[in-house]
Amino acid sequence: MTEKKKKQEYAVIVGVQRTNDTKAVEDEIEEMESLLKTLNIKTKYKFIQHHKRLSATYLLGRGKIEKISQLIQDECLTYLIIDHSLSPPQMRNLNKKTQCTVLDREGVILDIFANHAKTKEAKTQVEIAKLEYLLPRLAGAWTHFQRQTGGGVRARGMGEAQIEVDRRRARQRISRLKKQLEQIAKEKMTQRKSRRNEIKVSLVGYTNSGKTTLMKGLTRNNIEGKDELFATLDARVRSLDPSTRPKILLSDTVGFIRNLPHNLVESFRSTLEEVVSGDLLLHVVDVSHPNYDLQMEVTNKVLEEIGAKDVPMLLIFNKIDQVEEEFLPRILNKKYPNSITVSALNDEDTSKLRQHIFNYFEKSFEKAVVKIDVNDQTTLSFIHRHCIVLGSDYEEEGEVTIEVRAPNSLLEKIKRYCI
Repeated sequence: MTEKKKKQEYAVIVGVQRTNDTKAVEDEIEEMESLLKTLNIKTKYKFIQHHKRLSATYLLGRGKIEKISQLIQDECLTYLIIDHSLSPPQMRNLNKKTQCTVLDREGVILDIFANHAKTKEAKTQVEIAKLEYLLPRLAGAWTHFQRQTGGGVRARGMGEAQIEVDRRRARQRISRLKKQLEQIAKEKMTQRKSRRNEIKVSLVGYTNSGKTTLMKGLTRNNIEGKDELFATLDARVRSLDPSTRPKILLSDTVGFIRNLPHNLVESFRSTLEEVVSGDLLLHVVDVSHPNYDLQMEVTNKVLEEIGAKDVPMLLIFNKIDQVEEEFLPRILNKKYPNSITVSALNDEDTSKLRQHIFNYFEKSFEKAVVKIDVNDQTTLSFIHRHCIVLGSDYEEEGEVTIEVRAPNSLLEKIKRYCI
């Protein structure tokens, strides 16, 4: 039996122009198109609403909403997408006026996150954010239900009662999920403690900047990277090179985006803790994107919001193979000293970046000489697992003298053996 193909859904996008810069709002609408593509929704029409004429009732001006409503009815379009935040009353009014599904920017992003969440942690985080988003909007869902059923006064009364029941259930569900998330966060904290002797590097950047592909190249691991927005939601941790001492762990986490919903940032705090607790951030930038500088600003803003602005950072300009301007690498290096330009698909580039990361940490390593009893296997194992061993000398007294290089934080743990 063949699976029935899902009917293609179409949308109208409305962008809000906040300044006189029409190009900026056009770029924002284009980004929303990409977001909808991730949900398999095609964009049929695009409109721009100037911020000076925003309506408290619909957000959109009366003339524009009349035109869009007629268009939706005539062509049986499924969605009206507003690339802006809608208040619950505005969403209810638009639902009633257009007779279609209305989503604002936050709703679209939440739907994408819900589709891409794979682990229990990610699913829990997304469900919390989505319930908190839907809680004040439940009335809109019931208005839509009444319209479908043709309910009268009695149906409205039932709807209002059901809304209160749904709100109570939603709050109870949020409370349970937050407790589950707290437990998951504790488990992750335990995992992080078990890795406290390793060096931690985190990939950060705008969504679809190539972080996962770069991680695959750096770790030589078969990690799937997709050319779509928010393909990665779960923090993945891999060893940069199993042979290095101490071990350097590389993590890839959720990408950032303009106007990332605050609920999502809060819900994903336990995942983003990998970033905050890192020893180095690799800020990956898609240099082939026309607005890469604005995407850099967004990433820096989110890093500040989650408390990671003081973590050392290395700027990585990725996708240089997709740029025709041959002098761009030189221009970028002059504007951003110590930045690195790569193509995540180029083995030579990823190999050079890997070595650059090794060198970055090795510069801060210090030398020490320790003397240890040969029977103290716990300490000897710790040294060989976490330090660079430069040489060793076994003595007749049953002791071994070892010359090592390691971060000062690790040397502190074996300082009593230093001579």
